[in-house]
Amino acid sequence: MKESLKSMLDVSSTMLITLYARARESKSKNPIINDHKAKEMINTIKKEIVESANQIHEMILKDRYNKKLSVSMSLRSRRFDKYATDFMHMHPKGTVLNLGCGLDTRFDRIDNGTINWFDIDFGEVIELRKKFMEETERRHFISESILDPVWTKQITTKGPYLILAEGVFMYLTENEVKKLLTMIHEEFGKAELVCEVTNKYWVDKMKSNYMQWKFKHQLGMTGGAVFTFGIPDGNYFEEWNSNFKFIDEWTYFDDREPKMGWSNMFSNLEKLRKVQWTIHYSI
Repeated sequence: MKESLKSMLDVSSTMLITLYARARESKSKNPIINDHKAKEMINTIKKEIVESANQIHEMILKDRYNKKLSVSMSLRSRRFDKYATDFMHMHPKGTVLNLGCGLDTRFDRIDNGTINWFDIDFGEVIELRKKFMEETERRHFISESILDPVWTKQITTKGPYLILAEGVFMYLTENEVKKLLTMIHEEFGKAELVCEVTNKYWVDKMKSNYMQWKFKHQLGMTGGAVFTFGIPDGNYFEEWNSNFKFIDEWTYFDDREPKMGWSNMFSNLEKLRKVQWTIHYSI
């Protein structure tokens, strides 16, 4: 790997957490997810960050993240995989638009051989992806902000469309999410949307000094309020546009995964069951 990879990893360190989580879970007993590409990538990345002073890098190298993080993130990825494979069964030659893709490896896990796939993220993220993945006739990288309409002009295939936004919307503002969904509806017509969301109650709580401390010490993340957008319930998007229709939703506790341990008790408490969860829409 070139020296430039090290600087890329410093800039994009937060996205390493989900990659690391999938890789670690993939090596566990009875893994929730088998992500061979993530394991390959994290092994290479570890060699590049050995002398890094970045806190996230240090926590990855010393395996200091709570094991439940790998479990929950892998559960989320497995559920997104299911939504995507269900879509591909119905539309084997359809198009998946992966918003804010980061270091996602979903295409490597579930490609059916005919699906069209577009990974969309900032230029520096796409450049990092290119260190580990290659574009093909069906797999495309778009180096643009998902909020800039220019990326929609680079979609060269027809629908049906599935929009994936895993771990993305909570970092935007409500106005940005609303504009993004409106833009997608206007440009592509009817589409399916699967996105992770955060409860507005907890987004407001994250502004406290304690939550800032918690993110810093548990995840190595620093800065202001980590999440900026939350919703009160899964039907919320229907208030924005009569064309937006709620289909279903999934929480981390719905699978009753034994590896979640005592956390599964949260399934009986609505505010804890839906701190973060996934919603499925037709837009």
